[in-house]
Amino acid sequence: MSNDILFLAEFAVGRPARSALELATGAAELAAASGGTAVGLAYGSGATGGAAALGAHGAKHVVVLGDEDRPAITFAGAAAAAVGASAALALLAPATPNGRDLAAALVGLLDLPAFGPVRAARVVDGVVETEQATLQGSVITTARPVDGAPTPSVVLVLPNTFTPAEGGTGTAEVTTGADVGGSPFGKAKVVESHEADARVANLDEANVIVAGGRGVGGEEGFALLRDLAEVLGGAVGASRAAADAGWIAYQLQIGQTGKVVKPQLYIGAGISGAIQHKVGMQTAEHVVAINRDRDAPIGEFADLYVVGDLFQIVPALTEEIRRRKGGA
Repeated sequence: MSNDILFLAEFAVGRPARSALELATGAAELAAASGGTAVGLAYGSGATGGAAALGAHGAKHVVVLGDEDRPAITFAGAAAAAVGASAALALLAPATPNGRDLAAALVGLLDLPAFGPVRAARVVDGVVETEQATLQGSVITTARPVDGAPTPSVVLVLPNTFTPAEGGTGTAEVTTGADVGGSPFGKAKVVESHEADARVANLDEANVIVAGGRGVGGEEGFALLRDLAEVLGGAVGASRAAADAGWIAYQLQIGQTGKVVKPQLYIGAGISGAIQHKVGMQTAEHVVAINRDRDAPIGEFADLYVVGDLFQIVPALTEEIRRRKGGA
Protein backbone atom coordinates (compact mmCIF):
# COMPACT_ATOMS: atom_id res chain seq x y z
CA MET A 1 0.00 0.00 0.00
CA SER A 2 1.22 3.49 -0.86
CA ASN A 3 0.54 6.62 1.17
CA ASP A 4 -0.87 8.55 -1.80
CA ILE A 5 -4.24 10.30 -1.64
CA LEU A 6 -6.38 10.16 -4.78
CA PHE A 7 -9.09 12.65 -5.66
CA LEU A 8 -11.71 12.97 -8.38
CA ALA A 9 -11.45 16.12 -10.52
CA GLU A 10 -14.31 17.04 -12.82
CA PHE A 11 -13.73 19.37 -15.79
CA ALA A 12 -16.08 21.26 -18.08
CA VAL A 13 -14.92 23.22 -21.14
CA GLY A 14 -11.31 22.99 -20.00
CA ARG A 15 -11.96 24.36 -16.51
CA PRO A 16 -11.90 22.37 -13.27
CA ALA A 17 -15.01 22.40 -11.10
CA ARG A 18 -14.60 24.11 -7.75
CA SER A 19 -14.87 20.68 -6.12
CA ALA A 20 -11.73 19.63 -8.04
CA LEU A 21 -9.76 22.54 -6.57
CA GLU A 22 -11.07 21.87 -3.08
CA LEU A 23 -10.19 18.18 -3.23
CA ALA A 24 -6.76 18.84 -4.77
CA THR A 25 -5.97 21.01 -1.76
CA GLY A 26 -7.48 18.50 0.66
CA ALA A 27 -5.61 15.59 -0.90
CA ALA A 28 -2.35 17.55 -0.69
CA GLU A 29 -2.96 18.29 3.00
CA LEU A 30 -3.68 14.64 3.79
CA ALA A 31 -0.76 13.44 1.65
CA ALA A 32 1.60 15.73 3.54
CA ALA A 33 0.52 13.99 6.76
CA SER A 34 0.65 10.48 5.29
CA GLY A 35 3.99 10.87 3.54
CA GLY A 36 2.53 10.39 0.07
CA THR A 37 1.44 12.60 -2.82
CA ALA A 38 -1.86 13.96 -4.10
CA VAL A 39 -2.96 12.24 -7.32
CA GLY A 40 -5.93 13.45 -9.35
CA LEU A 41 -8.26 11.40 -11.50
CA ALA A 42 -9.51 13.94 -14.04
CA TYR A 43 -12.45 13.57 -16.41
CA GLY A 44 -14.74 15.73 -18.50
CA SER A 45 -14.50 18.19 -21.34
CA GLY A 46 -10.99 19.64 -21.62
CA ALA A 47 -9.49 17.55 -18.81
CA THR A 48 -6.37 16.75 -20.83
CA GLY A 49 -5.46 20.39 -21.38
CA GLY A 50 -6.39 21.57 -17.89
CA ALA A 51 -5.08 18.73 -15.72
CA ALA A 52 -1.55 20.10 -15.23
CA ALA A 53 -2.94 23.26 -13.63
CA LEU A 54 -4.17 21.20 -10.67
CA GLY A 55 -0.55 21.27 -9.56
CA ALA A 56 -1.10 24.84 -8.39
CA HIS A 57 -3.56 23.44 -5.87
CA GLY A 58 -1.35 20.63 -4.60
CA ALA A 59 -1.62 17.74 -7.08
CA LYS A 60 1.68 16.08 -8.02
CA HIS A 61 0.27 13.74 -10.65
CA VAL A 62 -2.99 13.63 -12.60
CA VAL A 63 -4.36 10.66 -14.50
CA VAL A 64 -6.78 11.74 -17.23
CA LEU A 65 -9.62 9.24 -17.47
CA GLY A 66 -11.08 10.93 -20.54
CA ASP A 67 -11.84 14.41 -21.80
CA GLU A 68 -15.11 13.90 -23.60
CA ASP A 69 -18.32 15.69 -22.67
CA ARG A 70 -20.31 12.69 -21.50
CA PRO A 71 -21.94 11.43 -18.27
CA ALA A 72 -19.47 11.12 -15.40
CA ILE A 73 -20.56 7.53 -14.67
CA THR A 74 -19.20 6.45 -18.06
CA PHE A 75 -15.68 7.06 -16.72
CA ALA A 76 -16.19 4.48 -13.96
CA GLY A 77 -14.30 1.72 -15.78
CA ALA A 78 -11.22 3.88 -16.35
CA ALA A 79 -11.46 5.20 -12.78
CA ALA A 80 -11.59 1.65 -11.39
CA ALA A 81 -8.50 0.69 -13.39
CA ALA A 82 -6.58 3.72 -12.10
CA VAL A 83 -7.67 3.17 -8.50
CA GLY A 84 -6.93 -0.54 -8.63
CA ALA A 85 -3.40 0.11 -9.89
CA SER A 86 -2.63 2.79 -7.30
CA ALA A 87 -2.72 1.01 -3.92
CA ALA A 88 -3.43 4.46 -2.45
CA LEU A 89 -4.52 5.20 1.09
CA ALA A 90 -7.78 6.98 0.24
CA LEU A 91 -9.84 8.40 -2.61
CA LEU A 92 -11.61 11.73 -2.06
CA ALA A 93 -14.82 12.15 -4.05
CA PRO A 94 -17.00 15.28 -4.07
CA ALA A 95 -20.50 14.96 -2.60
CA THR A 96 -21.99 16.18 -5.89
CA PRO A 97 -24.32 14.20 -8.16
CA ASN A 98 -21.41 13.18 -10.43
CA GLY A 99 -19.08 12.52 -7.51
CA ARG A 100 -21.64 10.33 -5.78
CA ASP A 101 -22.22 8.32 -8.97
CA LEU A 102 -18.53 7.62 -9.49
CA ALA A 103 -17.87 6.91 -5.81
CA ALA A 104 -20.71 4.40 -5.67
CA ALA A 105 -19.50 2.69 -8.85
CA LEU A 106 -15.96 2.38 -7.47
CA VAL A 107 -17.18 0.98 -4.16
CA GLY A 108 -19.20 -1.64 -6.02
CA LEU A 109 -16.62 -2.53 -8.64
CA LEU A 110 -13.65 -2.78 -6.25
CA ASP A 111 -15.41 -3.73 -3.00
CA LEU A 112 -13.98 -0.74 -1.14
CA PRO A 113 -14.98 0.73 2.25
CA ALA A 114 -16.81 4.04 2.04
CA PHE A 115 -17.36 6.99 4.38
CA GLY A 116 -19.47 10.11 4.17
CA PRO A 117 -20.56 12.56 3.30
CA VAL A 118 -17.92 13.90 5.68
CA ARG A 119 -17.23 17.36 7.05
CA ALA A 120 -13.59 16.73 8.01
CA ALA A 121 -10.79 14.27 7.28
CA ARG A 122 -7.30 13.77 8.70
CA VAL A 123 -4.56 11.15 8.81
CA VAL A 124 -4.30 9.32 12.15
CA ASP A 125 -2.09 6.29 12.76
CA GLY A 126 -1.55 5.79 9.06
CA VAL A 127 -5.22 5.80 8.03
CA VAL A 128 -7.67 8.49 7.01
CA GLU A 129 -10.08 9.29 9.84
CA THR A 130 -13.29 11.13 9.01
CA GLU A 131 -15.99 13.16 10.77
CA GLN A 132 -19.62 12.93 9.75
CA ALA A 133 -22.72 14.62 11.17
CA THR A 134 -25.50 12.16 12.02
CA LEU A 135 -28.96 12.27 13.63
CA GLN A 136 -29.81 15.53 11.86
CA GLY A 137 -26.53 17.10 12.89
CA SER A 138 -26.92 16.52 16.62
CA VAL A 139 -24.11 13.93 16.74
CA ILE A 140 -20.66 14.03 15.14
CA THR A 141 -19.36 10.54 14.29
CA THR A 142 -15.65 9.79 13.91
CA ALA A 143 -14.83 6.78 11.73
CA ARG A 144 -11.87 5.02 10.17
CA PRO A 145 -11.34 1.76 8.23
CA VAL A 146 -11.02 -1.44 10.26
CA ASP A 147 -7.64 -3.19 10.26
CA GLY A 148 -7.12 -5.16 7.09
CA ALA A 149 -9.84 -3.33 5.10
CA PRO A 150 -9.23 -3.00 1.33
CA THR A 151 -7.65 0.22 0.15
CA PRO A 152 -8.23 2.91 -0.80
CA SER A 153 -11.08 4.05 1.40
CA VAL A 154 -13.60 6.07 -0.59
CA VAL A 155 -14.38 9.31 1.23
CA LEU A 156 -17.34 11.39 0.03
CA VAL A 157 -16.51 15.00 0.91
CA LEU A 158 -19.04 17.79 1.45
CA PRO A 159 -18.53 21.09 -0.42
CA ASN A 160 -16.34 23.65 1.37
CA THR A 161 -14.73 21.06 3.64
CA PHE A 162 -11.41 22.20 2.17
CA THR A 163 -10.56 25.70 0.99
CA PRO A 164 -8.79 25.74 -2.41
CA ALA A 165 -5.12 26.78 -2.17
CA GLU A 166 -4.39 30.04 -3.93
CA GLY A 167 -1.25 31.45 -5.48
CA GLY A 168 0.44 28.12 -6.18
CA THR A 169 2.70 27.82 -9.21
CA GLY A 170 3.21 24.06 -9.37
CA THR A 171 2.44 21.95 -12.42
CA ALA A 172 1.24 18.38 -12.09
CA GLU A 173 2.62 15.52 -14.15
CA VAL A 174 -0.13 14.30 -16.49
CA THR A 175 -0.65 10.79 -17.83
CA THR A 176 -3.52 9.11 -19.64
CA GLY A 177 -5.53 6.40 -17.92
CA ALA A 178 -6.26 2.97 -19.33
CA ASP A 179 -8.94 2.78 -21.99
CA VAL A 180 -11.31 0.25 -20.47
CA GLY A 181 -13.82 -1.05 -22.99
CA GLY A 182 -16.94 -3.05 -22.37
CA SER A 183 -17.88 -1.49 -19.03
CA PRO A 184 -21.67 -1.47 -18.58
CA PHE A 185 -21.34 2.05 -17.15
CA GLY A 186 -20.11 3.21 -20.54
CA LYS A 187 -23.60 2.77 -21.99
CA ALA A 188 -25.06 5.63 -19.96
CA LYS A 189 -26.15 8.66 -21.94
CA VAL A 190 -27.77 12.02 -21.31
CA VAL A 191 -31.42 12.02 -22.36
CA GLU A 192 -32.23 15.59 -21.37
CA SER A 193 -30.41 18.42 -19.57
CA HIS A 194 -31.29 21.82 -18.17
CA GLU A 195 -29.14 24.75 -17.06
CA ALA A 196 -29.08 25.13 -13.27
CA ASP A 197 -30.84 28.15 -11.83
CA ALA A 198 -28.14 30.81 -11.50
CA ARG A 199 -29.25 31.54 -7.94
CA VAL A 200 -28.68 27.91 -6.98
CA ALA A 201 -25.36 27.65 -8.81
CA ASN A 202 -24.04 30.80 -7.11
CA LEU A 203 -24.87 29.70 -3.57
CA ASP A 204 -22.02 27.19 -3.31
CA GLU A 205 -19.35 29.75 -4.18
CA ALA A 206 -20.89 32.95 -2.79
CA ASN A 207 -18.68 35.10 -0.56
CA VAL A 208 -21.78 36.70 0.97
CA ILE A 209 -25.00 34.84 1.79
CA VAL A 210 -28.21 36.33 3.16
CA ALA A 211 -30.38 33.51 4.49
CA GLY A 212 -33.93 33.49 5.78
CA GLY A 213 -35.83 31.20 8.09
CA ARG A 214 -39.29 30.75 9.52
CA GLY A 215 -39.26 34.32 10.83
CA VAL A 216 -39.24 35.71 7.26
CA GLY A 217 -42.91 34.79 7.15
CA GLY A 218 -43.36 33.98 3.47
CA GLU A 219 -42.25 34.53 -0.12
CA GLU A 220 -42.73 38.28 0.24
CA GLY A 221 -40.23 38.39 3.08
CA PHE A 222 -37.56 36.83 0.89
CA ALA A 223 -37.87 39.77 -1.50
CA LEU A 224 -36.29 41.92 1.24
CA LEU A 225 -33.43 39.44 1.59
CA ARG A 226 -32.84 39.39 -2.16
CA ASP A 227 -32.55 43.19 -2.14
CA LEU A 228 -29.94 43.02 0.61
CA ALA A 229 -28.04 40.21 -1.12
CA GLU A 230 -28.03 42.21 -4.36
CA VAL A 231 -26.43 45.31 -2.84
CA LEU A 232 -23.85 43.11 -1.12
CA GLY A 233 -23.10 41.15 -4.28
CA GLY A 234 -24.17 37.95 -2.58
CA ALA A 235 -26.67 35.09 -2.82
CA VAL A 236 -29.84 34.14 -0.97
CA GLY A 237 -30.21 30.96 1.07
CA ALA A 238 -32.73 29.50 3.49
CA SER A 239 -33.29 27.23 6.44
CA ARG A 240 -35.16 23.97 6.03
CA ALA A 241 -38.28 25.46 7.61
CA ALA A 242 -38.49 28.12 4.90
CA ALA A 243 -37.82 25.61 2.11
CA ASP A 244 -40.37 23.12 3.48
CA ALA A 245 -42.95 25.90 3.60
CA GLY A 246 -42.44 26.45 -0.14
CA TRP A 247 -41.27 30.04 0.26
CA ILE A 248 -38.03 29.40 -1.62
CA ALA A 249 -36.50 26.72 -3.84
CA TYR A 250 -35.42 23.60 -1.98
CA GLN A 251 -32.04 23.80 -3.74
CA LEU A 252 -31.29 26.96 -1.72
CA GLN A 253 -31.67 25.19 1.61
CA ILE A 254 -28.60 25.33 3.85
CA GLY A 255 -28.00 22.75 6.55
CA GLN A 256 -27.67 19.08 7.34
CA THR A 257 -30.08 18.03 4.59
CA GLY A 258 -29.16 20.91 2.25
CA LYS A 259 -26.04 22.70 1.14
CA VAL A 260 -22.88 23.29 3.16
CA VAL A 261 -21.53 26.78 2.54
CA LYS A 262 -18.45 28.71 3.59
CA PRO A 263 -18.93 32.41 2.81
CA GLN A 264 -16.92 35.29 4.19
CA LEU A 265 -20.13 36.83 5.51
CA TYR A 266 -23.33 35.00 6.48
CA ILE A 267 -26.39 37.02 7.44
CA GLY A 268 -29.18 34.97 8.97
CA ALA A 269 -32.57 36.68 9.24
CA GLY A 270 -35.38 35.04 11.17
CA ILE A 271 -33.35 31.84 11.61
CA SER A 272 -33.29 30.17 15.03
CA GLY A 273 -29.96 28.47 14.38
CA ALA A 274 -30.81 24.90 15.35
CA ILE A 275 -27.96 22.39 15.06
CA GLN A 276 -29.31 21.08 11.74
CA HIS A 277 -28.86 24.52 10.17
CA LYS A 278 -25.59 25.26 11.96
CA VAL A 279 -23.97 22.22 10.33
CA GLY A 280 -24.43 23.86 6.93
CA MET A 281 -22.91 27.29 7.69
CA GLN A 282 -20.76 27.05 10.80
CA THR A 283 -17.52 27.54 8.86
CA ALA A 284 -18.57 31.02 7.64
CA GLU A 285 -15.87 33.55 8.53
CA HIS A 286 -18.34 36.06 9.97
CA VAL A 287 -21.93 35.46 11.08
CA VAL A 288 -24.51 38.22 11.59
CA ALA A 289 -27.92 37.22 12.93
CA ILE A 290 -31.17 39.18 13.07
CA ASN A 291 -33.94 37.76 15.24
CA ARG A 292 -36.69 38.94 17.57
CA ASP A 293 -35.88 36.18 20.06
CA ARG A 294 -32.85 37.22 22.10
CA ASP A 295 -32.46 33.61 23.25
CA ALA A 296 -32.39 31.95 19.81
CA PRO A 297 -29.52 29.41 19.47
CA ILE A 298 -27.94 31.34 16.60
CA GLY A 299 -27.01 34.08 19.07
CA GLU A 300 -24.59 31.68 20.75
CA PHE A 301 -22.26 31.53 17.74
CA ALA A 302 -23.04 34.74 15.82
CA ASP A 303 -20.28 37.37 15.70
CA LEU A 304 -22.97 40.06 15.76
CA TYR A 305 -26.47 39.39 17.07
CA VAL A 306 -29.14 42.00 16.35
CA VAL A 307 -32.33 41.60 18.38
CA GLY A 308 -35.20 43.21 16.54
CA ASP A 309 -37.73 43.12 13.70
CA LEU A 310 -36.07 41.98 10.46
CA PHE A 311 -38.78 43.76 8.46
CA GLN A 312 -37.45 47.04 9.81
CA ILE A 313 -33.77 46.20 10.07
CA VAL A 314 -33.17 44.56 6.68
CA PRO A 315 -34.65 47.37 4.52
CA ALA A 316 -32.83 50.01 6.59
CA LEU A 317 -29.56 48.10 6.24
CA THR A 318 -30.09 47.73 2.49
CA GLU A 319 -30.72 51.43 2.01
CA GLU A 320 -27.72 52.41 4.12
CA ILE A 321 -25.43 50.18 2.08
CA ARG A 322 -26.86 51.62 -1.14
CA ARG A 323 -26.29 55.14 0.17
CA ARG A 324 -22.68 54.43 1.10
CA LYS A 325 -21.95 52.69 -2.18
CA GLY A 326 -23.52 55.57 -4.08
CA GLY A 327 -21.28 58.06 -2.31
CA ALA A 328 -18.12 56.02 -2.84
